[in-house]
Amino acid sequence: MSIEQASAFLDNWVNENVHAVAHPKDNTEAMQLALRCLEAAEEHGITKSELEEAAGEDLVKCMCDAQVAVADAYTGGLVEDGDDLKSD
Repeated sequence: MSIEQASAFLDNWVNENVHAVAHPKDNTEAMQLALRCLEAAEEHGITKSELEEAAGEDLVKCMCDAQVAVADAYTGGLVEDGDDLKSD
């Protein structure tokens, strides 16, 4: 599989599956997302190394970064890392 195909798969998968609305406090969910993404990629003939090459980094870090980007988009970028989004 080409890096372009792996990259397209990763972009699509992230867009469809990363829906966090708060900045992650740790990498627990990112680890779960990375495992789910890898399983889906393998079903499409994409290897872990191809997926990580497409991510440009560790897949868990990629998922964490995606969570932060979604949280920033959701909150308009007004919430800083570590802020609590719970309402009282």
